[in-house]
Amino acid sequence: MKTLLSTLLIILSTIIFGQNTKDNNGVVIIKDKKIDELIKSKSNVRRVSTAGYRLQIFFSTDKDKVNEIRMKFIKQYPKMETYITFDAPNYILRVGDFTEKNDAERFKKEIFRDYPENFIIKTAINVPNDDEDNWESKEKSDEVTK
Repeated sequence: MKTLLSTLLIILSTIIFGQNTKDNNGVVIIKDKKIDELIKSKSNVRRVSTAGYRLQIFFSTDKDKVNEIRMKFIKQYPKMETYITFDAPNYILRVGDFTEKNDAERFKKEIFRDYPENFIIKTAINVPNDDEDNWESKEKSDEVTK
């Protein structure tokens, strides 16, 4: 009797609480149309990789600390790309995509007060598209307006 009651209880609970596979109307996604436009525009961005320079501004075994420094940097330089890589046992925070070492040197001096241990790394970088704003183009346009 106990096994019959247990089996019946299991079957009923499965039927009552199981998902309804015949009707997919249970989930409704409400989103702004701009989200689809943003996804489409970002998916069309093509990046070309080439040799260049980045600044390494921080590393630690504590991923949360690296993310904290990254968020601080992004608040200060929102248009500058940031990259976190893991090289056991350290998480490494590098910033920028500089094609010229002189540009990397200038930016290194600019951030020295907040990130005194930063140094330049020669590595593969993502060449920004013409549409994208970056630190180098902002610097050059500022020089022209002075």
